[in-house]
Amino acid sequence: MCDIVENHVGNISACGFCGYRAGRSEGHDRKSQWLKARYAEGLRFHVLRSRASGDIGMIEYALGNQAWRPVEAEGYLVIHCLMINGRHKGKGLGSLLLDRCLRDARKSKCHGVAVVTSSDALMARSDVFIKAGFLVVDRIPPYELLARKLQKTAPDPRFNVDRNRLCQRYRKGLTLLAADQCPMVPKWVREIAEASRALGLEPRVVRVRTAAASRALPTPYGMFSIIYDGKLIAERPISATRFRNIMRRIAEPARGEGPGGGRAKPELASRRRRRREEALRS
Repeated sequence: MCDIVENHVGNISACGFCGYRAGRSEGHDRKSQWLKARYAEGLRFHVLRSRASGDIGMIEYALGNQAWRPVEAEGYLVIHCLMINGRHKGKGLGSLLLDRCLRDARKSKCHGVAVVTSSDALMARSDVFIKAGFLVVDRIPPYELLARKLQKTAPDPRFNVDRNRLCQRYRKGLTLLAADQCPMVPKWVREIAEASRALGLEPRVVRVRTAAASRALPTPYGMFSIIYDGKLIAERPISATRFRNIMRRIAEPARGEGPGGGRAKPELASRRRRRREEALRS
């Protein structure tokens, strides 16, 4: 038997998030504090609680003008997360949580419900939403924006992603943009920061503290980005190994190119390459 538990400021700290248990991680603590600050903005967070296994799933959603996703969805509810723990998948439990969100949308007379999905393992896939009558209304591969309209004449929600504006603000060095909306963010930040310091780079960690700041991120993911010298190099969390590989590729000198675009002397290009390889060798 499972119950859907509606959470609030008074009981949220005791809930589990994405496998993180209360009081056992920085990620859980940060997520708890983040949720407490969001309830006044209309956010809803429901936990699926099994009497035998404890918290086995959750759904989180917010009003469109307070969504932590880079979308224009005024009048909609926007789902941030819908998750069922691995061994409980395939039992229709995700649909149970989704039905709760749709009921809330009808009760609040919303235009409908929207959600960002991706084939990426870090976000919900589209399957459960398509089965519930959601349609794809916008795409930025591999991300899709889906909506289930409750008012037929309502405008479609859409992505609002500017990949250049924020990158130009961080034109020098390595910058990690991170929101506490996901309890795994502290782990990602720690691992990338450690990997960058091993390469001789001191990262700047910028905490994303408002829904408006989250919607300004240069990626549909909306929680985490990595910018290096004004360029987006990762639009979602990546492993330390992948980060090092990206930085190695960036550090490779243009083959045979010297100052001003001319051809460099072979020995000069070789020395540059050796220096960068030594700096990046882990």
